[in-house]
Amino acid sequence: MSKPGKWVLVTGAAKRIGRAIAIELAQGGWNVVVHYNRSASEAKETAAEIKKHDVKAHLMQVDFTDRRAVETMLPSLAAEIGPIAGLVNNAGFFEPDSAVPGGSEFKMVNFEAPRLLCENFKKLLPPGQRGAIVNMLDGCMPDIGFSAYKQAKKALRVLTLELAHRFAPDVRVNGVAPGPVLPAARQSAENFRRLVDATPLKAEIRVEDVATTVRLLLENPSITGEILHIDGGVRLKNTAVTHNFKTA
Repeated sequence: MSKPGKWVLVTGAAKRIGRAIAIELAQGGWNVVVHYNRSASEAKETAAEIKKHDVKAHLMQVDFTDRRAVETMLPSLAAEIGPIAGLVNNAGFFEPDSAVPGGSEFKMVNFEAPRLLCENFKKLLPPGQRGAIVNMLDGCMPDIGFSAYKQAKKALRVLTLELAHRFAPDVRVNGVAPGPVLPAARQSAENFRRLVDATPLKAEIRVEDVATTVRLLLENPSITGEILHIDGGVRLKNTAVTHNFKTA
């Protein structure tokens, strides 16, 4: 069910889960726009890997704390490379509340930027063409000290379901909620291991498991308004998890 020759924008595609998603989609025949902010060298490496699959890669640097830059991102892309058929809102900002007094970046990066991209994606879709959006959510929310992050991600979850209704039938909108996939910045290996062991499956979640799920949602024409949890069963326990970080 691949879409050879069609463009997909993957935000935060330079490394970690975003990189895995970009490469998986390239393997499926998608041309990939690799969005990044500060990770220029990693983005170039991801683009090089994408091109090994006989598809195109396009690099785009945008700071998601800059609202105007986000608003003009898709229009400028469409003017340069043509219609965008898929959008994966993967870029995120995950830090404790104490790291960013006021917390405006949490809302802008984790909610407002995806919202603006979704709206422009729908607006710019050529007549008669259908598209698909996948929003990356969080299936392993921390318990305390991350209020701004949690509020933004919860709002994105609500928006995902709302847009699935509003954008149909032209655009399908779905979400993927990963559990503990990779350690966060400043998170110890021991704490990450405890998160994994606390899941019912007690096994690490591969980035490839997340990436193949994103591809499924982009390519299956019969799915919209779905949120798939790739979390090792965390949601079954219905409890918050504790993330411990070094402060320096």
